[in-house]
Amino acid sequence: MLVFDLAMQAEYQEDDVILELLNANCQENDASFVSHKWLVDSLPKRMIYWRLYGDLLQQTAEPLQILDVGGGYCSLSRLLLQKHKYTLLDIMVHDDHTDVEALEKSLGEDFWVNSDWYQFDARGYYDLVIANDLFPNVDQRLELFIEKFLPLCREIRLSLTYYNYPRFYHVKRLDADEILCLLAWNGAQLKGVLEKYVDCLEWPNLELLLENPPSLFANNRQVCMVNIQGDRKALHEQLSY
Repeated sequence: MLVFDLAMQAEYQEDDVILELLNANCQENDASFVSHKWLVDSLPKRMIYWRLYGDLLQQTAEPLQILDVGGGYCSLSRLLLQKHKYTLLDIMVHDDHTDVEALEKSLGEDFWVNSDWYQFDARGYYDLVIANDLFPNVDQRLELFIEKFLPLCREIRLSLTYYNYPRFYHVKRLDADEILCLLAWNGAQLKGVLEKYVDCLEWPNLELLLENPPSLFANNRQVCMVNIQGDRKALHEQLSY
């Protein structure tokens, strides 16, 4: 695991690969999608995207079965579709669903699944399951997510957002007339979940989550990247089938 910091960002900024690829692959309506705009507008988001997806965008990338949970759509999704068996599992709350359907039609690819991941009927086996900027800031069901998908893949790759100072939001339930106060997770809470999977983590150093270095973002959030190795037994059985 690693915690993104200013030094990593400065190193990435010397060669902003994701911005170049975003512009080079932008076609038709791509620039209208919110995830594309966020990447174009944010150096830290591009740096994090490069860490999560960069190896998958290389010319020599091996074709993989990829499930991208809550990843949104940007022009680089075109590259992922060209190089891999790519599925986007996302309710796409920020974009017009008719635009996504039109995009699928133009690409000749049914790659989008409009479903909450908890209800998603995962069939088969994935080389890689990715969730970028979803847990636990937008979705606090991190442990349920890991429990569901770890037996179904070779690797889970996550960017995780947390705040090592009190940050909370007043929100309204969709299914009831009730106002809730939602407290964002801190590093200690995140550490408590990841400790259960420490034997599956690449480069585990969970104590980093308790530190509070200068943030890359205006709201002072911290972001870490975690790679969790999946169920090797299930992988062997899948390959032997």
